[in-house]
Amino acid sequence: MPLARRAAGAAAVAVALAVPAAFGVFPLLVLAANALGMGIAPADEGPTLAHLSAALTSPSAQQALGNSILIAGGSVVAAAVLAVPLVLRQAHAERTGRRGLRLALMDGLLTLPIALPGIVIGFFAIVLVGRTGLFALAWEDVSGLAYTATGMLVAYVYFSLPRVVGPLRAVAREIDAALAETAATLGASPIRVLFTITLPLLLPALVEAAGTAAAVALGGYGTVATLSEGVRLLPLNVVNALSTGYRLAESSALAILLAATAVVAMLLGRLCATGLRRVMSR
Repeated sequence: MPLARRAAGAAAVAVALAVPAAFGVFPLLVLAANALGMGIAPADEGPTLAHLSAALTSPSAQQALGNSILIAGGSVVAAAVLAVPLVLRQAHAERTGRRGLRLALMDGLLTLPIALPGIVIGFFAIVLVGRTGLFALAWEDVSGLAYTATGMLVAYVYFSLPRVVGPLRAVAREIDAALAETAATLGASPIRVLFTITLPLLLPALVEAAGTAAAVALGGYGTVATLSEGVRLLPLNVVNALSTGYRLAESSALAILLAATAVVAMLLGRLCATGLRRVMSR
């Protein structure tokens, strides 16, 4: 019986791994082959690092990558700052049994961006701060803001917020309220309690969630495709290389660069979170 159970478990794991392997590993191998000139594109001329080298040294690709990192990183930092008070408020309400309609509406508003395609979030930005948007009609200075780096940053904050809030909720619920109460009893101000007790306990989960959210934001295409008029992000370069002249090798090289950047962001988040947890456990 134990042997049968082990075999069934191994089979279940194999089936579960088959899906990410089929949709992750194989497409990456195809991208790598295309980027090295070993794919099916008519322009492929055999194994070469020229396409990868061009992706790394091209001024337009470097600028697009830099813009992507700045906007994705900046939006996740802003989302993290907004997420902390939100999850703490939710955790306090759950501990005191005060969950009601207001918190249910808050949950809905925070969850909504996950259900929306990036192009819809870009459309929201246009409706609010486009050239004829709601706020643009009231304040001329914000007319067309949606099409600038600042407008894109705001749209990506909205896109990233639920991806930071979600992982933090469970951690915030597990924080022992007695720690903050004891510190307050000893004379610590709310701000001091926040920075010396609450935030350090949240920090590992916050860093890990931020790394994952940054990886997702780096690859987001719909929002930048809707808003970009002068600011270029790397996903646009990937699609343009494929749709303009079917430059498959160039597009694959840029896609590998984008994927590698996203993986690095996610791994950095996890490694830093692991390091923080080890330091805190000492």
